[in-house]
Amino acid sequence: MHEKLKALEDRRSYLLRGGGIREVERQHQQGKLTARERILRLFDDGSFQEIDLWIRPIKTGFDIDERDLPGDAVISGFGKVHGRPIFAYAHDFTVVGGTMSSGQDHKVTRLIEMAIEARVPYVGIVDSGGVRIHDLFGRPAFRPIQAGRLGIGGTTGIFAAPSIASGVIPQITVMLGPCYAGSAYSPTLADFLIMRRGISFMSVASPQLLKTVTYKDVTQDEIGGAELHATVTGTADYLAESDEEAIDFCRELLTYLPSNHRDFPPIIDTGDDPNRREDSLLEIVPEDLSKPYDMHEIIHRIVDNGKFLEIQRLFAKSIIIGFGRLDGQTVGIVANNPSHENGILNIDTCDKEARFIRFCDCFNIPLVFLVDTIGFLPSFKEERSRDGLIRTAARVVFSICEATVPMIVVYIGRCFGPARLIMGTPRMGVDMVYSWPSSKVARMDPDEVVDIIYKEEIESSKDPERVRKEKLDELLRDYIQFPFHSAEHLMVNEIIDPRDTRPILIRTLKTLAHKEPFPRPWKKHSLIPR
Repeated sequence: MHEKLKALEDRRSYLLRGGGIREVERQHQQGKLTARERILRLFDDGSFQEIDLWIRPIKTGFDIDERDLPGDAVISGFGKVHGRPIFAYAHDFTVVGGTMSSGQDHKVTRLIEMAIEARVPYVGIVDSGGVRIHDLFGRPAFRPIQAGRLGIGGTTGIFAAPSIASGVIPQITVMLGPCYAGSAYSPTLADFLIMRRGISFMSVASPQLLKTVTYKDVTQDEIGGAELHATVTGTADYLAESDEEAIDFCRELLTYLPSNHRDFPPIIDTGDDPNRREDSLLEIVPEDLSKPYDMHEIIHRIVDNGKFLEIQRLFAKSIIIGFGRLDGQTVGIVANNPSHENGILNIDTCDKEARFIRFCDCFNIPLVFLVDTIGFLPSFKEERSRDGLIRTAARVVFSICEATVPMIVVYIGRCFGPARLIMGTPRMGVDMVYSWPSSKVARMDPDEVVDIIYKEEIESSKDPERVRKEKLDELLRDYIQFPFHSAEHLMVNEIIDPRDTRPILIRTLKTLAHKEPFPRPWKKHSLIPR
């Protein structure tokens, strides 16, 4: 047995070296960690258990030695992150550029399926040159990348498995290298995508292919760089500056999430007093609501220890989404940001908000909406765009109405007309609506009401501006008195002292902890607006 163990460890040591010293050095020279270093940073010390290390790729018929492909260019296994179990895989770029083969496909797919069966999250660390051409054309055996629904051992495939896992377990992709063509679909099927600036990139076509087809020279960053996906396309949820930062963000994100759709996020003892009043909240909102202020300041004063994990921070900046804790309980926060274009709503903000709401609803995370927005600005371009403003806005309405988790709205400033639907109302399933004294909430903007009701009187006057101002003052004095108007018409349940926002939210969430929504008809799944 000792001899067998010696042979076993010799072989294991060879495989653990990956692509060898030269390739490891090349990875380090690029400022990148190796796949094994990334895995070890992700998991708690000593908790990682590797699986399928010994896979031996079948001969392809090309001039490539399968013995030089340790793990078939991917490391997979399970362990613990902050004491909780997860599965993970990491492409090994030191082994033929981390390229995908049918064997690697099986390892990754089976790992995702095991995570589904165990009802725990999985993390995919992506750094791959795409599909291995040798495997694609040189192997007569099964190729789940190309053909059929089932591969080795009855597994599905790298595209089907994440779709099956969606809404069942949290899925996180940490992209720390390239990802082209078909191999890019699977990582983006995850719930969250973390990318590294200047190192990771992802596109359907490579720059070389685009030049062949379009005769235009483009760079990797122009068509699929991490910064592009974090700021323009909204595909990346977080933009990291290093491998270490990306993995650390992933570890922190996992602390806010439950293990599966039947579980609840862990309650963390943060040591922050649930009855804490925050006097500084009285100084943030300007008397003139047209002046900008940063909603982040309010969020940080409300949540436990001022700690807020923002998602998609660089995309659609006029709305804020992310996770915080209230008395140790994870909450999803959706907030307008008046410091960026007065908290305007548009196609991008609606996309960003709708997907986040649906994620929180999938995984039993209560939602808190902090509201101050001028609403939608009339836009010829957005109304006529391919995305379509009206259908994109409808996705948010649909997502709120579909959600069954506790939902609380706090009106901080302005919210009129259609904007109320985007930020949630009681008739859409919102459980509780609070308002600060600074809020101005109505079914229509008083400025628009005056122009409609008194149109003839204003236009026929010798001094239209004076008459309009008089009618607006009359309307605000006799009919729409802020902040009482919304409470009088049951759009708001209570007007609160801003300093009490935190304790009131915590008490409300505890009351709603066992909320059971009204029975709904059984269905396979809903169909979100096109």
